[in-house]
Amino acid sequence: MSALPRGFACFAGKHAFRLPCSIRIAIFSVRPQFAQARAGARLFTPPTIRQYVKATGRFQARASPTNRFVISDPVLRAVQQTRQPVLLYRAENRTLYTFGVYAFACSLVGAGLFTLRWGNELPRDLPFFVQPTYFVVSFIMLGIAAYIFSSPVSRCRSIEVIPGTLGGPVQLRIRARILPFFKDQVIVSPFGEVTLDQKTYPVSRELQEAQRARKQSITDGLEGMFIIPRMWEISARFLEQKWTSFFLRFKFAVLRFGIVYIEAFDRKWKIDCTGYLLEDGKALDRLVPEE
Repeated sequence: MSALPRGFACFAGKHAFRLPCSIRIAIFSVRPQFAQARAGARLFTPPTIRQYVKATGRFQARASPTNRFVISDPVLRAVQQTRQPVLLYRAENRTLYTFGVYAFACSLVGAGLFTLRWGNELPRDLPFFVQPTYFVVSFIMLGIAAYIFSSPVSRCRSIEVIPGTLGGPVQLRIRARILPFFKDQVIVSPFGEVTLDQKTYPVSRELQEAQRARKQSITDGLEGMFIIPRMWEISARFLEQKWTSFFLRFKFAVLRFGIVYIEAFDRKWKIDCTGYLLEDGKALDRLVPEE
């Protein structure tokens, strides 16, 4: 309390009998009524409203990391704003290649069966190791044919990010085929149910470098060179390019390099990284975790 109001209160207390009744009531009843009004205003705040405000604050704090992730990721932000699907992966249309692969596998099956038949029809006077050799070669051909037949199986055709139904979270839509010429199977899954066995971006970059090495001209940078060293360098580059191309084709065809498996609902599907990948696979790697 300041000095002036305190002195005035002391003076009014001593000479209260000289003041009229209305003035005494106005002076001595203002402060208690104001304090009571403030106390009443504090007590009128319902506890349910305070609990609701605290719960809402906790919900916003818990939901903020997801909102920040959606806002920071350009793919999810585009889906949320446009409500349209965004394509992450699309396989190449390789119908002729698939026909060629199956034709080669069928020829291996035929050759293996004929070799097995010839092994059973051999004369009896041949050395003992001839007939088992036929059988081994026959089974090797049949095994290679089975391995080739399994290559186009369980292929993923496309992967898209789609908006959620009724304002729900965004989801992944996967189109896949169990066999090459069958109808597409559509799988809609939340992000937490889908995993990759490895990142697609490094595989995609290596495939691009291999394609660039196969198509690179062997005469680049040799324009000002003398004819004899130039022919020698061109020959060396030609042999190196053919050997590298053969090694890469063997790596892609036999070792199946360039295939990444995506798992959804305990089923694995093959992603061929030679197809279209958004941001060279960075978008898919960012949205789908690696197991």
